Amino acid sequence: MGLDKINLAFKYRTDQYQLYKDFYEPCLKNSIRFDRAAGYFSSGSLSVLAQGMEHFLLNGGKVRIIANPHFNEEDLHAIRKGYAAREDVVSRALLREIEISFTTLTDDTLNILAWLIYKKQIEFKIAYTDNGGLYHEKFGLFYDEHENIVAFSGSANETIGGVKNNFEKIDVFQNEIDSHRIYDMALDFDRLWLNKTDGLSVIPFPEMVQKKLLEYRKDSMPAPKIVTPKPREYQEKAINIIKQNNWSGILEMATGTGKTITSLLIANAYKKEKSRLFLVIIVPYVHLVEQWKAECDKFDIPQITLCYGNRKSWINKLHTEIRDFNAGLSDSHTIITTYRTAGSAHFNDLIDNLSKNAMLIADECHNFGVKNLRENKLTNLESKIGLSATPDRWWDDEGSFYVQKFFGGTVYEYTMQEAIQNKALTEYKYKPAIVDLDEEELEKYERLTNRIIFLYNSDEDFRDVIERLQRERSLIIGRANQKKDMLLSMLVDIGIDTISHSLVYCAPGQVEEITSMLSKQGLRVHQFDSTIPNKDRFNILDSFAKGIIQVLVAIKCLDEGVDVPSTRTAYFLSSTSNPREFIQRRGRVLRTYPGKAMAEIIDFIVLPKSAQDNIFETIASKELPRFSEFSLYAINRYEARHTVRQELEPHYLGHLMDKLPWEVYEEMRGSV
Repeated sequence: MGLDKINLAFKYRTDQYQLYKDFYEPCLKNSIRFDRAAGYFSSGSLSVLAQGMEHFLLNGGKVRIIANPHFNEEDLHAIRKGYAAREDVVSRALLREIEISFTTLTDDTLNILAWLIYKKQIEFKIAYTDNGGLYHEKFGLFYDEHENIVAFSGSANETIGGVKNNFEKIDVFQNEIDSHRIYDMALDFDRLWLNKTDGLSVIPFPEMVQKKLLEYRKDSMPAPKIVTPKPREYQEKAINIIKQNNWSGILEMATGTGKTITSLLIANAYKKEKSRLFLVIIVPYVHLVEQWKAECDKFDIPQITLCYGNRKSWINKLHTEIRDFNAGLSDSHTIITTYRTAGSAHFNDLIDNLSKNAMLIADECHNFGVKNLRENKLTNLESKIGLSATPDRWWDDEGSFYVQKFFGGTVYEYTMQEAIQNKALTEYKYKPAIVDLDEEELEKYERLTNRIIFLYNSDEDFRDVIERLQRERSLIIGRANQKKDMLLSMLVDIGIDTISHSLVYCAPGQVEEITSMLSKQGLRVHQFDSTIPNKDRFNILDSFAKGIIQVLVAIKCLDEGVDVPSTRTAYFLSSTSNPREFIQRRGRVLRTYPGKAMAEIIDFIVLPKSAQDNIFETIASKELPRFSEFSLYAINRYEARHTVRQELEPHYLGHLMDKLPWEVYEEMRGSV
């Protein structure tokens, strides 16, 4: 990764963030250089930053720090009266800091600091004013290997208090729009380091202090410790169940509850027990390959091969890794691939050569049910783990049966209700927005319905024609004209300037129209669909998280595993009847995020007032399973039900509010 691939807020304040964990660690892990100008520095701050610093140092990172030492009243008196040269007072203060650190720190911080100085990975310079005051400014810059820069300034010193204990605030500058501030800070730091700042003197770290520090250098520098994410209670339960089931089974866990982390914890447990592991991870889309790799890096999983795209880029390497693993020349290897590649003959022939101690993790495992994947050669892998919030396939019983059989059935469930209760997901309010059809839309819907009924009752097979007509009819609901007007009215009522972190899901073909409509109202809005290149997606999502973009307008690509955890309000203008789509969308909206206490879902439900009873019931039967699912766990459930009940009672259809999607599916399947 790099600094351009991490989500940073535009500010970090102690009431919402832990400075060392939420800001320093991700920046250090993705940097090769860290320049810091601080009023004060203490070696204690290194112990707080240890985890991020270890990654930083493994990457060959270098730190330059300019700071004041901690002067006491005696030091300041000696300087003011001229009893001692300032350089001597500086040395005395720094030596005192070392002795304090030695008596108060119980970890290996001074040894680490000594080694860093010895290896020239950390350099200090001391700044003081020419008029006897304190050097007190505080800013810093992180650099990665691709010359991306993250700059920050604020109240925090480079002390244990500054990065952990005190109430602090820093402002962060990362994007192109902040480039003038970033390069201005970089210039300021360079001028400081070269002692070319008016009113200041910047001197090298005193040699006698450096020698004293080097006395604390032990025989070896501590080996970096990779801290594996600690499993939550429900994840620990999943690990034990999978282990008891011969390391196989489907984890049916609500979207947003950490299926990825859970499966990698299982892989770790398997490796610990068996001492060897060849891990095969299959994901639905190319952009998820890199996302999974980033998660694997948190577990210090070595030797990862990415298998997708042109097979010439990976096939020889995969062949070699499988050969070496089978021969006992390596004990661990991981490959991450897509379902498309996993279905190819070349991939299957290679995987078929794996002997023992191989594990498969299939993300969104319902994809395994498609016909071209059923003839795979992965059945012999010792461990097979499927991940999905909804493993059953919509209107594909044969595919659903294959998925369950291949993985050994669902062995663990973690429901949306449990996730919300355990704060693994955010609580949410659900507001059904009732939408009418205009006269032209209703007339067209009725016409299509009558034709579908006629063809369905015909003796001939018009299956393809019926499916096309059903898609046309669904688009009438998805693109109902009143939805756009209602959305615009809602946003205006909220206040254009106050809107932030809002997501709009619209029907296919509408994304540009909705984006343009919102932009004309003065909103900072961006579309997010399949036309957006993968390389641009991160920057868009990053700007959205920081509030630079107020609204994202999306269609299906946000169903493809893309995380937008900063979303606070989601407008569902359009959704199919397939529960996998809308359940996944809800899960993405409910992901936790710093400072996010609540989410809100506004669901546009079409219930045409002037429709005949049979047409009204047809539409309501398709729209309300989503309402039933969404309202079930909302904190304002009864308020939402009251809104919809008023629309249904005149048609004696109140019972539809309680029919969940898969219950409706079973009824429909039984009637076919």
